[in-house]
Amino acid sequence: MKTINQLRFLIRAVATSALFISLFVPPYVPHAASNEDLPVQELASGHFLMVEEGFVMKTASISEAGHRLAYNKGISHTVGAKESLSSIGDLYGISIDTIKWANDIKSNSVLHPGDILRVLPVDGILHKVGRGQSLSKVAILYDINIETIEKQNQIHGGRIYAGQEIIIPGGTPLIAKTKPNVTVASVSKKIKASPPKATQPPKASPPTSYGVLQKPCDCTYTQGYHPGHYAIDLARSGGGPIFAAEDGIVIRADYGWNGGYGNVIEIDHGNGLVTLYAHNKEIHVREGTAVRRGDVIASMGNTGRVYGKTGIHLHFETILNGIKKSPVLYIQ
Repeated sequence: MKTINQLRFLIRAVATSALFISLFVPPYVPHAASNEDLPVQELASGHFLMVEEGFVMKTASISEAGHRLAYNKGISHTVGAKESLSSIGDLYGISIDTIKWANDIKSNSVLHPGDILRVLPVDGILHKVGRGQSLSKVAILYDINIETIEKQNQIHGGRIYAGQEIIIPGGTPLIAKTKPNVTVASVSKKIKASPPKATQPPKASPPTSYGVLQKPCDCTYTQGYHPGHYAIDLARSGGGPIFAAEDGIVIRADYGWNGGYGNVIEIDHGNGLVTLYAHNKEIHVREGTAVRRGDVIASMGNTGRVYGKTGIHLHFETILNGIKKSPVLYIQ
């Protein structure tokens, strides 16, 4: 009996000691997970990467030059007080022209606080895919490697669709948004002493066209682009009006043989792009004339190197920086 009482006393003593010691020891706290262990989630805006507690872990990929490739979304920037295109460009590390092209900003436009701008991750332009355009056609159009476009836009298998917007790194607009800076004086070497007459153009509407260039006539294809024929031929029974493919300045309007072109017109659209219209019956413009997309510039004929009266057609060329390109790349 005495032994049992001694045992009970010993247990109470140990319990009392443990309770006394616990008063001086801080409670146990599990080891906190490091920032590296915390799951990372991306904000809907895509601007920042954040951890659970809400602390910014690193800046958005758009602000890191090394991460700009394979990033195709861009961001929206709300213009603040006293901000300019220059300061916004410096903020994101892109050129003023890139901001202008992405937002269709004219040279005389003024920014206002609250305006929302689309900012691309790299210098270049946005291209809206037209009907029938493939990635290879777009690459040829801008003279850029297909892989570069695929990587920038995270395109897999080369699949793109009409209406899709893709970034063309380093690209520039194929056609100036404003009238190209071409004057009659700058093309005087092409003007004859006796300039060709400009007859009154008939009233006509161009066919609906959604490409970079307007289809130059309401007619059908009779010959494609191939070695030895760096153009397309389009014909219509009995002829018809010829339309300017885009805004520009007429830099050539010559009657005569002209190396087989016959009565020929050339229009400078800016950014190195020129269109040529050959075998015309009549010319309705002069060198130096400013034309708009869809304006009637000539009537279809068979002048120059063609075959007989049945050879009435339009020979149409697109020339980019002095190199003849397939017009089907530009017309949809």
